[in-house]
Amino acid sequence: MTLGLCLGLLSCGQEKNPPEVLRMNPPSEQSDLTDVEKEFSRLTALAAKGDAKAQTSLAHKYALGKGVKKDMNEAVRWYRVAGNQGEPEAQFNLGYMYYNGEGVERDYTKAVEWFRKSAAQGNAGAQGNLGLMYDNGEGVAEDNKEALRLYHLGAKNGDMYSQFNLGCIYDSGEMVPEDNAAAVKWYLKAATGGHVDVPNYLGLMYDSGEGVPEDDVRAYAWWLIGIGRGDDAPRANMALLEEKLTAEELTAARKLSDQLLKEMEPKKHSEEK
Repeated sequence: MTLGLCLGLLSCGQEKNPPEVLRMNPPSEQSDLTDVEKEFSRLTALAAKGDAKAQTSLAHKYALGKGVKKDMNEAVRWYRVAGNQGEPEAQFNLGYMYYNGEGVERDYTKAVEWFRKSAAQGNAGAQGNLGLMYDNGEGVAEDNKEALRLYHLGAKNGDMYSQFNLGCIYDSGEMVPEDNAAAVKWYLKAATGGHVDVPNYLGLMYDSGEGVPEDDVRAYAWWLIGIGRGDDAPRANMALLEEKLTAEELTAARKLSDQLLKEMEPKKHSEEK
């Protein structure tokens, strides 16, 4: 299993100090700046005044190298400033930085500390990440019950990685009795969120009739979606189905793939709100 940044999140099977504020003066010749530079200047001014949201956005700029040279140390510093003010997204990203050792020494205990602070404020990604750390026993004692609770919390709050993890758990029977129908339910939610790997899993479920009626056309349709999202895993199984399905069935699968994508789009936007 790996972690991603909110800036991404997780996948399976795959100090309370007064905020330190750096005083920065924006460039004087605003008219000569690009839009990106103006935005960076605006965020810098707001961050220097103690605006936690602006501090978090400024940290994103440093982490991604947008409008400024990429600087993970500076990103960590601004995430910490905002995190110490209770900004949940900054806390989440600071947990990620400690987990992966980006801009700081890798420290699972500190990652847990920051994920916990963010999770307590309802950040779904932090809830899922914390669940993974309990799942793997990283920075905390391994605790499957707590991991499952946190995955459910993150999944219900819309984190597609937690949804995918729950699908894997119910699919494999790890932590809970195997329940293929529940696995499909969570895989579908993760697919709606745009998860890259999950269409392959859904294709396998429909191909084998696990948790759903066996349906080769629908299996092929989900694998097409996976390929479209950049996952090459379905290609071998697609080649096998292409030898089995008729030309009419392959055409139907392509149409179904387009239909599924259209059906998922409004649901995705609804969950993002």
